[in-house]
Amino acid sequence: MAIAASPMLTTIGVFMAHRLNDKIRNPKLRFIGWGVYRITDSSVRIFAEIENAAGREIARDAKATITIKKIENGEEKPLETADLIPREQLIKFDNPLVPYETVRIEGEPIPWMIPEVPYQSSGLHNIALKHITNIGPSQRNKAYILEVIRLKDDPSYYLRVFSEYGTEIVKIPLSPTNTLRINNRDFYPIRRVRCVLKPGIYKFYLQISADKAYPVTGVMEVDTVKGVIRFLKPRQTPISLSELEPTELKSLQQSELRSLFL
Repeated sequence: MAIAASPMLTTIGVFMAHRLNDKIRNPKLRFIGWGVYRITDSSVRIFAEIENAAGREIARDAKATITIKKIENGEEKPLETADLIPREQLIKFDNPLVPYETVRIEGEPIPWMIPEVPYQSSGLHNIALKHITNIGPSQRNKAYILEVIRLKDDPSYYLRVFSEYGTEIVKIPLSPTNTLRINNRDFYPIRRVRCVLKPGIYKFYLQISADKAYPVTGVMEVDTVKGVIRFLKPRQTPISLSELEPTELKSLQQSELRSLFL
C-alpha cells in the first residue's frame, strides 16, 4: 500500500503546487477608488479607477458593467420611462440605447479611458466599441460611468450615462445614396449614450471582471435632488455637486451649452 500511495501523493502534490502557482500568477484586480473631474464648464464626469496587482499576469479582456436602480421612498426600484429625459429634450447629438418602452439597465457595459484589445470590434454605425481593455501588472485604467450636467434655464442636474460606444461625439459618414445633408457636410455627429436620467436618486452598481481574475465591485449613489454623490463601496467622502460648479456654469444658457457639443 505504501508503494502504491507514494506516486499518488506525488501526483497530488504536483497538482496542488501547479494550482497554487496559477493562483499566484493570475491577475488580481483592485478597486483603487472613485474620481471626479470637470470635462467642460457645463459638466463633470464620474469614473472608477482599477488596478492589476504587481507581479501578476495581464488582466485580459477586462470589462466594466453597471446596474442602475432608482431610490424611491427609501427603497430600490427598477427604472421606468418616467425616469428618462424625453427624446425631444435631449442635448444635441445624444442618442440613447435604452428603449423608452422597456427601461432596464442591468449588467450593461461602460467605456474605458484606454480601451486596449488585440482586435477592434464595432457596433452600430460601425462605431468602435470601447468597453474592453487589458490591464498589465501594476497598471491602472479608468472606467467612465456618467456625466453630471446642469443648465441655467433648468437648474436641475441631469445624468448622462455612458455606454460601450465611449464618451465623445463621433462623426458618422452619410451613405452615398443618402440625400440627407447637415450644414453641407457628408457626415452627422452622434453620441451613443446608455440613457439620460431625470433628477432623482439613483444607485449605481459597478462590476469589473477580467479573464482569470475575481470580479471587484463598487456602489455609489447619485442624489441629484440634494446635489450630492455618495460613494458607498469603496467608501469615500461624499461630494457636493454645487462645489464642482465653476462660476461660468451659472451664467450659461441652454442654447450656449448646446454649442459646446458641436
